[in-house]
Amino acid sequence: MIWMLLILLLPLVALLYRPVWFRPETNQQSEENLRLYQERTDEVKNSDLNDAEQAALQLELDREFLASADARQSSADKTSGSWLMLGSVAVIALLGSMLLYSFWGSDNALRASALLDKGEQVELTMPERQELIQRLAAEAQHDPDHLEWAYLNARLLSASGEYRRATEAFASILDALPDDASADRAATLTLMAEAQFFAADQQADESTYALLDEALTLNPQSRQTLGMAGILAFELGKHERAISHWKALWQGLPEGPESQVLAQGIHRAAEQLESQEITVDLSWLERVGLTIAVDITAEARAAVAPDDLVFVLAKAVTGPPMPLAVQRLTVADLPTQVTLTDAQAMAPGMTISGFDQLTLIARVSRTGQPTAQPGDWQDERSPVSNRDTDVQTLTIQTRVN
Repeated sequence: MIWMLLILLLPLVALLYRPVWFRPETNQQSEENLRLYQERTDEVKNSDLNDAEQAALQLELDREFLASADARQSSADKTSGSWLMLGSVAVIALLGSMLLYSFWGSDNALRASALLDKGEQVELTMPERQELIQRLAAEAQHDPDHLEWAYLNARLLSASGEYRRATEAFASILDALPDDASADRAATLTLMAEAQFFAADQQADESTYALLDEALTLNPQSRQTLGMAGILAFELGKHERAISHWKALWQGLPEGPESQVLAQGIHRAAEQLESQEITVDLSWLERVGLTIAVDITAEARAAVAPDDLVFVLAKAVTGPPMPLAVQRLTVADLPTQVTLTDAQAMAPGMTISGFDQLTLIARVSRTGQPTAQPGDWQDERSPVSNRDTDVQTLTIQTRVN
């Protein structure tokens, strides 16, 4: 930064330096004046004038010589002053440029970025965290069009336990976000609700739940929002809403500790409703598993290699095109029987429990890819209920063209 400022100051220095550099040569002028003074003095002495007249002329010569000497001294003083002014202006310009850069430039953003980078490597000290919060807030105020600074500031405030300030920061971000930024608005609403919840000593209230409800309208599949909405709904006595939120979350989770804990919460909410003589159907809590018998015809077997891959997969009849569960075999393994469950989900939230109607496919892949390619052999069945307990049969017999 300093080198750039110095480069920018070069034209200014050159402009101020020119009058000093291109001044008349006063030393040569002084020597010439002294020579003329001595010649005229000699002429006066050798003249035929009487002593009084010579004295008068000599006095006049002395006055002229002294006057020229004073002028030269004044010129030298002005030159010295020019050098002083040049140095002063250069220093003032340099300091002013640095101050303006610090105020209007990127110094604050660079320091904030450096602290963020350091925070990814080691834990920041308390003074560093406070400095980072202040710099992020300053940058967010200085450049309100870049919401990333405001978002980082709000997240840091929340992580530091300053939940009320974090809530206000998230509210400001929400006001600045366009209405069509659904994903960003949903995430901001969820974070704002979380900060507001902790600011209230983890006491549920209707306003916080309303934020989560609005977030789910924008993004119904958000796991974080669904989980927190279920907790607040349960605390507010909205047990049916709590089960609805937790059901959507549970169906997107594979079998494991997290889904088991969630199922316990769902059962507690159901018990509260049953105590009010409200019947609750929790049959969907039973994990689905489709059993499939996979075989291949002699014609298809003759057209493929024993080590060619066989993909057995389930897809939603209406929904995303990606498989919900996949199991991989080889042609040499056939015939065999497999079971597709939520544990084989390809992505979080995309399980066979979450879609009532499925398409089952068994495919020999000549390229090793699960998507159908010309030359592959396959068989499929659709629609199949995800609750069907019968053994489904797939016999690979159709060539893909």
